[in-house]
Amino acid sequence: MEMSMVRPAYLGIEIGGTKLQLAIGPGDGSISSIERRAIRPEAGAVGILDQIREVFAGLLSRGQARPIAVGIGFGGPVDTDRGLVVKSHQVQGWDGFPLADWARSTLGINRVALQNDADTAGLGEARFGAGRGCSPVFYVTIGSGIGGGLILDGRIYRGSGLGAAEIGHLWVDELGQPAKILESIASGWSLGAAGRAVFEDGMKEGPLESLAGGDRSKVDAKLVALAAEQRDARAITILSTATRALGRSLAHMVTLLAPRRIILGGGVSLLGESLWFGPIRDELERRVFPPYRGTFDVVPALLGEEVVLHGALALARDLLEPAKIRDPTSESFLTPDGQDAQTINRIA
Repeated sequence: MEMSMVRPAYLGIEIGGTKLQLAIGPGDGSISSIERRAIRPEAGAVGILDQIREVFAGLLSRGQARPIAVGIGFGGPVDTDRGLVVKSHQVQGWDGFPLADWARSTLGINRVALQNDADTAGLGEARFGAGRGCSPVFYVTIGSGIGGGLILDGRIYRGSGLGAAEIGHLWVDELGQPAKILESIASGWSLGAAGRAVFEDGMKEGPLESLAGGDRSKVDAKLVALAAEQRDARAITILSTATRALGRSLAHMVTLLAPRRIILGGGVSLLGESLWFGPIRDELERRVFPPYRGTFDVVPALLGEEVVLHGALALARDLLEPAKIRDPTSESFLTPDGQDAQTINRIA
């Protein structure tokens, strides 16, 4: 009688500036159980660690199998090789924190992989989402900040070790104003700040003021987009400045890296085709290195709020198969020399 195989369970963790998520799953693009918590920045890193401990215990209490490895996507720069958080720009107390060692001792899981959250999200989209079957994949998350991830043959490219693909920190100086980093022009936070800056320019009856109900503090990226849809000239200028900056930055990236697919995720990308994707594609087409036109596409992300968790679970699964590289076009595995691992096992 043939015995059924029980799939190993892995733990995925996303630690952001405002959101904490934990999930248990097999690392194949599915999730068995998930829990979300809002982060209280005033509680610092200690508060988040307490939440992780509590949520993990709750997952196990519901009968979930104990995970044999954990992957963590952290919202800030990390030292992957040493398992350290370098810094969080949103929550105090993370500088130099040995997060991988903490997970081993506190959660009782010996195998731990730590990556930046944008890289982890890019891995999730490349393996299971909009990038499936493509390589290289360049992923950009556009939310309160802007992060990037380069995925080569289903694996994160980390450069010399402390990360790579930080497109949000490219300098943009082609907009007739002093040079700024892309994140300060095209992130959700910057769109909202630009909207608040023009709120009181004497146009008291404009769509921006009407939508905000006269309250400047209510102006955010979503409200700027709604005002643009109502033909508010100031909101249109804010968005066109952002899409031009992002399109030009992507053109530089394409010239250097020549990806097969560019995936745009994050909350700001929910602005849609006419306000966001269309203008970005148009600017990218104008600015890109001409021989590379037609060699790539720009698409929205598919995995939504769970994207970092999918990548984190994949990181955990990979810890058990360190010599194999997942082929993004299939569910098979390749050894580093490109041979199919299942074929090699049969021959052996």
